[in-house]
Order: sequence, then structure tokens, then C-alpha cells
Amino acid sequence: MLNEFSDFIAGFGENSIEIIKSSLKLIVKFISAICHGTVRFITEILKGIINIIKFIFSPFKRKMKFTAELGKSIKNAKKQGTGKFIAEIFRSIFRYLFSDEGIVCTAFNYILPIFSVAFLIGIIRYGMGLEYGISVEYNGKNLGIISEESEFDEAAKEVQKRISYVDDNEYIEFSPKFSLKIISEDDSFMSTQQLANKMLSESNRELAEAYGIYVDGQFIGAVRDKNKVSDTMTKNLLDYKVDGEIRDMRYSKSIDYVEGIYLTESVISEDEAIKKLTAKNYVTGSYVVQPADSIVSVCQKYNMTEEKLKELNPSLNDDESLVAGTVIKVLESESFIPIQYIRELETTSFIDYETVEVETSEINLGRSELLVKGSRGEKQNKIEVTYIDGAERSRKVLSSVITKEPIVEQIGIGTYTAKPASEDTVLTGSGKFAWPVDGGFISDPFISDRNHKGMDIAAPAGTDIYAAADGVVVASGWNTGGYGYFVMIDHLDGYETLYGHCSGLYVAEGQTVTRGQLIACVGSTGDSTGNHCHFEVRESGMCVNPASYINTAE
Repeated sequence: MLNEFSDFIAGFGENSIEIIKSSLKLIVKFISAICHGTVRFITEILKGIINIIKFIFSPFKRKMKFTAELGKSIKNAKKQGTGKFIAEIFRSIFRYLFSDEGIVCTAFNYILPIFSVAFLIGIIRYGMGLEYGISVEYNGKNLGIISEESEFDEAAKEVQKRISYVDDNEYIEFSPKFSLKIISEDDSFMSTQQLANKMLSESNRELAEAYGIYVDGQFIGAVRDKNKVSDTMTKNLLDYKVDGEIRDMRYSKSIDYVEGIYLTESVISEDEAIKKLTAKNYVTGSYVVQPADSIVSVCQKYNMTEEKLKELNPSLNDDESLVAGTVIKVLESESFIPIQYIRELETTSFIDYETVEVETSEINLGRSELLVKGSRGEKQNKIEVTYIDGAERSRKVLSSVITKEPIVEQIGIGTYTAKPASEDTVLTGSGKFAWPVDGGFISDPFISDRNHKGMDIAAPAGTDIYAAADGVVVASGWNTGGYGYFVMIDHLDGYETLYGHCSGLYVAEGQTVTRGQLIACVGSTGDSTGNHCHFEVRESGMCVNPASYINTAE
């Protein structure tokens, strides 16, 4: 066995060495390939750089060789005499300047590409600096220059507006020719209105220079004197009577006066234009009365007098006759151009209260009572009211301040489960105190035949005893007067309760307890002949009948 293990180790060692050798060879080959590739890459880059240098300096090298040849020729000619020498000098100068290797040809070969590029750049920059426009030709006449074709469409619509004013059935179809044009200093772009004027001037209709009146972009006619119309509309706005402080009074529609060429049929008198712009009629509408409405507030909403409101609604005598949810008649005005204004008001609004259910041992299981009555809160609002022709159209709250917080209404859900063991035990007292024992029965009532100061409730030893109402524990311990272990609770309203003969106490003096809280357990300590809870109720220190305060029928 030992020999086989040794052979295995030996074999394993030999295999490991072979694997290591193979791995090292692969690593060496990989490094060698990387180095070879890097060297080859660097070599190619250097070759490229050398070729670039050769290309750049080859003209200079040829120029130096050419200069040396010229110098050699002049030197040889000097040996042949003065005449040969002078002739060779002139010939060499000519060759140096104008031959293929000369300065002029070389400079031309270098400068021409640079000049061509500069010329091309100049042309591009010049073209980019030009301003282009669209020349409009209509009916064989050049109307002018616009920046976009859409402007012609707008001008065509404008012409159609002016024509449709006098003839709704007439429609002119425009077929212009557009061409691109370079803008010179003498050229200028036309506006939509200017183009519309020129288009109209090319028609066969009778035209006149006037001011077109546009209400929210709609052409309603043209007048010769816009000032009379404009001044009357401004005065009409200033004379509009509104009670109270207002701001931002204006027409709810825009009124524009555009000078131009219009069809003579569309030109109306200034008085006719004013009558149309200030036209108003009244219609009878309906209004649903809101909870906070009064006769005055409704009249303010519709800018009506109280007399008119009562005339439309004969049954309205006073604010009490305005019943929320009912529909009344109101007078609504409809102006061709309504007047809009804003009024800031302060109003009082109510905040609804929430209702929550609260589980409480103050109430017997299965019953519910109102613990806290809810009430609405109030807040003072600063609002912005927008009126159109005297009728309220919208409201916007600017700020709100709560002046009275709402009171959450609490409904108590009873959780108190302690009750007599038998349904035959029925007490119909006020319910001020709860049955204090988890089960049991009355084994000895108040007074009885031995001037009994309380009510004995018999139950097995260890049965839970609960506080009959909220209060503070004023005694908890052993009583030498015969109560044995007992607990006494002051309910802080002139009443006290006492729980005697307990076998165990779970609260301490000074502790605050709530109705239904476990305070002790039934026993037979002190002067007792059986397991029971001696329960006393004291009013101003005097013992009273517990049955008058316990209600087991609820």
C-alpha cells in the first residue's frame, strides 16, 4: 500500500513539472508576440514619419542639388573665358527662376493650392452672409418679398376676412409664384397686412384706405376715423359702474385697429361700428342657490338690483326664502364685447369636522354613546373674484387663515364586559358605576338585615375585580376594621368606591385608574365567611345603595 502511494506521488510530480513547462512556453510565446507586434507598430510609425519628412524636404533637397549644378556650370564656363562666363551666368539665372526646378514654378505649385482653399473659404463665407427672401408674383406682377411661404397664406386669409364681411359666399383662390431672391440694401420684407393690401389692390374691386376693426382677430368692418371709435370704447369702459373697489377692468376680448386697404363695401360709419361693438342684450338664466347665499350676494354675482331679482322671483321676500338647492331666475347680460374686472373680497367658510369611533371601557360592550360632540371650524378667506359683465365667472383663493379649529366628534364604542353571572340579576340604576366583578351574584344587598354598608358580590376566589369608574386610588392594603385586603378609589366628584375582602391587590395608593381597569381579585380576607367582593359606594363620605348607580340592563 505504501509503495503504491509513493508511485502515485512520483507520477503526480512528473505530470506537474510538464504542465508548468508547457505553461511557461505559452507565456514566453505570448510575451514575444506582443513585443514583436509593438516593435513592428513603432517601426511602421517611424517609417511614416520619415516619409513625411522626405516628402516635405525633397523639394528643398532638389533645389540644393539644382543650385549646385548651376554653380558647377558657371565655374567651368569661367575657365573657358570671359564671354562664356557671362553667358553662363545669364543662362543660369534664367534657369534658376523659370525652369521646372526654378523658384517661380516651385512657388506656384505651393501657393496655388493655398490660394484655392482661401478662395473657396471666402466664397462660402460670402454665401453664408447673404440674406435670402421669397419673391411673390401674382397676376404677373411682383408684389414684394416675404420671409416664409406661410406668410402668403396668412395674407390670403386676411383678404378673405375682408371680402367675406360683404359677401359670405365669395371665395378668391390665389395662385402665386414664388422664387428665391438675394436681399439687397434696397429690398425689405413685407408684413402680412402689407401683402394683403397689395393682393387686394390687384383685384377689380373698389378699394379704400381705412382702419380695419378686429375683435379677437375677427374682422368686423373698417372705419375712416379710428380715434372716434377708440375714444368711445375707452370712455365706455371708464363709465362702467360697479359698487366697491375693483381692479384690472378691461374688455374680455382684444380690439385692434389695423390700417390698410379694404373693400369699399366693408367701410362703415364710426357710429355704426360703435353700436356694434357696444351691443348688449339680456337673457333670463337659472341659478342654483348655495348654502351661504343671500339676496344681496346673488344680486352682486349678476350685477342686478334687488327689485329686479324679486320681480323675476315673486316668492323671494327675504334671505330665509332662499333655500339651498332650489333654482331661481336671474338676469344675465350678453355683450358683444363683455367688460371684465376683478374684485377682492373677504369671506368666511366652514371646515367640516371628522367623526371617529373610540373604544372605551366607560361603556358596556355592545353599546355606543356620544363622547364629544363635533363642531365645524371656520376660516377667513381672502379671495379674488373675476366678473364678466357683472356676473361672477371664477374665484381664486389668495389666502386663508383658520380662525376656529374644528372639533372632532368622538363616538364611544363600549368594551366593558364585566356583568353578573346570571341574566336574572338586573339592576336599573343610573349607570354612573359599572358592575365591578367579572361574573358573580348579589349574595347580600345594601342594608339587608344587618345594616349592611355595601353590596356583597359572591364569586370564586381569584375572580377579577375592576374599577367601577375613573379615579385615584386613595387606599390599597390591609384594613384592620374587618375589610381585610381592600382598595378605595376617589372619583374626584364627591363619590368614592370601596372593594373589600380581596385575596390580591394590583394597584397602589396614588395611582390613577380608569373604569374597567383590573385592580384586585376576589377573596375572603378580613371578617368574611366566603369568597366575595364587598362593594361600597360613598357620597360625600356617606354610604349609599350601590344598586342605585349600577345598570346591568344596558
